[in-house]
Amino acid sequence: MRTLLLLLSLSSFAALAQKNPDLEKAQAQLAQRKYADALKSLDAAEKKGGLDRDSYLTLLESKGLALAQTNKADAAELSFRSVLCLDPKRELAGKYSGPVGKPIAAAIEWAKTNGALELVALDPGTSSGRVKQISFAVKNDPLKLVKVVKFYVKADGGSWKPTPGTVTNGAASLDVDADVIEWWAETQDDKNSQVAFLGSALKPIKNTAPAPVAVVEKKPDAPKADPVMTPQPKPEPVVAAVTEPASSPLRPIGYALLGAGVIAVGVGAYFGVTYNSERAAIKDALMTGSATQASLYARDQAAIQNGVIANALFIGGGALVAGGAVLWFVGGESATMAIVPMGTNGLAVSGTF
Repeated sequence: MRTLLLLLSLSSFAALAQKNPDLEKAQAQLAQRKYADALKSLDAAEKKGGLDRDSYLTLLESKGLALAQTNKADAAELSFRSVLCLDPKRELAGKYSGPVGKPIAAAIEWAKTNGALELVALDPGTSSGRVKQISFAVKNDPLKLVKVVKFYVKADGGSWKPTPGTVTNGAASLDVDADVIEWWAETQDDKNSQVAFLGSALKPIKNTAPAPVAVVEKKPDAPKADPVMTPQPKPEPVVAAVTEPASSPLRPIGYALLGAGVIAVGVGAYFGVTYNSERAAIKDALMTGSATQASLYARDQAAIQNGVIANALFIGGGALVAGGAVLWFVGGESATMAIVPMGTNGLAVSGTF
């Protein structure tokens, strides 16, 4: 539970973190239709690198827009190809008018033929009942965007440990040594901007090794002895065990906590979706110049508040679900009583609760 709370707190800070200053400057210049100046700011942001994935996608789309508006259609199409390679569900068609439409349409047709970036986890390397190596493959990367990788590994229920790695011939691996390994990977381009993820801290990939097969040495057969006739004892009558369940008040409480936790998580999901949708709408309005800076700022502050509420509900809901699950398991029913005959003149009564 402590690890879950920490991960949720870190994700909320990341969602509200300040973006790259050059990228923010470019957004303002696009809103003012200063496309040549925006290109300079976007080049500076791309050269600096270190962008999170959402910011990187915004940079690529903004660059395509600015290039198309300055009559660089081929370069604009390449930027829109990168957007669709990283996020094939991103809506670009019909989003812009004028000279931007043609390179977007060409990029969409290219994406239908070449597909999107895809990462797949490979079977782990194991030895003597332990996981010795984890790995993944870049199944499809038509623009060769993936250059480096950072693994995040948790061994035998410990804490997350980030470890940088390299991508060679479309694959990356990391040596480990544990009974159980949980991991996820963050791929980056050559400027250390995030490209794609395989798994996550909340939904990691879990690898375990098969138990080692024991080798049993065959002993030589003992010499056969003459059979000895021994009297067989008279079988005692078997009395079936009688089981009576013992009720516990903990399970009803557990059900109540589970229900409350699910409701809290559901409401948190609503606020989270509202936050993401509003931030996307603000980005679109900023690039197209369809709203004033003052109104965008007010909308941004309201969206941030939704994000904070969503994080609080996720944390509280998670705690309620965990508490309900514990009470449900602790409050199980078990009681067994057995009557067993003792000799010819008695009975014994035994039970477990």
